[in-house]
Amino acid sequence: MEHFHHFGLADDPFRNEPRLEFFFEMAPHRDALQRLDRGVRQTKSLCVLIGDVGSGKTMIARRLLDDLEEEVFDASMLVVLKGSADSMWMLTRLARQLEVEEPAADREALLAQVYEKLAIIREDGRHAVLIVDDAQALASPQTLAEVCGLLKLEYEERPLLSMVMVGVPALERALANDPVLARRADVKVRIAALDLAAATAYLSHRIQRVQGSPEILEADAIAALHGLGDGLPGLMNTLADNALFEAFLCGRSRVSKTDVERVYRDLGWAAHPVAESAATGAAVRGLDSEMAAVFETATLAGGSERFSAADETAPLAGDIFPESGPGFLPPDGPPKVEDDDVEDLLVELVEG
Repeated sequence: MEHFHHFGLADDPFRNEPRLEFFFEMAPHRDALQRLDRGVRQTKSLCVLIGDVGSGKTMIARRLLDDLEEEVFDASMLVVLKGSADSMWMLTRLARQLEVEEPAADREALLAQVYEKLAIIREDGRHAVLIVDDAQALASPQTLAEVCGLLKLEYEERPLLSMVMVGVPALERALANDPVLARRADVKVRIAALDLAAATAYLSHRIQRVQGSPEILEADAIAALHGLGDGLPGLMNTLADNALFEAFLCGRSRVSKTDVERVYRDLGWAAHPVAESAATGAAVRGLDSEMAAVFETATLAGGSERFSAADETAPLAGDIFPESGPGFLPPDGPPKVEDDDVEDLLVELVEG
């Protein structure tokens, strides 16, 4: 597009699609990935990843999926749409992933089919892993009880399935309300917001990935992106993308703080600002120089074919949430498309 060429960019640096070639191994994300990977490799039954909308949960989940060797794991990823999931829906989707040709309509028969397939995977010397993104959509008591039942499936005194549940804080609250399932969580990770140094490195990495110069963002613009985006990559991406176009319309070669503040207001976020985390607030007030020196070089990863739907971490304008005022971000994230055809496409599990 013309405004990308204006800034010397070969592509869109701030798109919110979770493309692994844009993965930047920042400290909070590296820590989360290491903890989840350890849990899966030790065949823990349940691992949980919690993060706010825009924190990079889906990118971490897809990187985890990409890192699981196919000769060791039978791994796949499922994205759950709000309102689409109940216990039978989840069992049926899992059965289809496990190549059950005709999933049974009866729950007990369906569980038997799932168990048989999982046992075959174990006998083949591999371990089954299911990563569930937007797992807060499974938060009904009945569905969580079904999850608990799946995690109890064993073969030769070892769990047959490891499940990684990824979601917003609403998922953590739902698990806390189910004491049995909460105690089955062997690993729980929360993604922290980025400090100012991390945000600077992240934004620079994004621009460099499309052959651009980080200098197109003025220093005060970076500080504004970090503060107004609450240190969350997805929110910073949305602000930066709009601010880039704003600077282009004004005929300038660099993005300023004024550009960022204008798009923040235009998006309606000023009316309903994202709550500032303690870490982000400290970063806005100024970083210790030693913290800024901690940054490491980005680690890039190749793409993966073992997932089923795009991340929806970008905040949306007020007309998406008319009942709550412009820019309102619901606690469980942006709404999902309800169309049946799109839903079937998005939630389809792809074999690992």
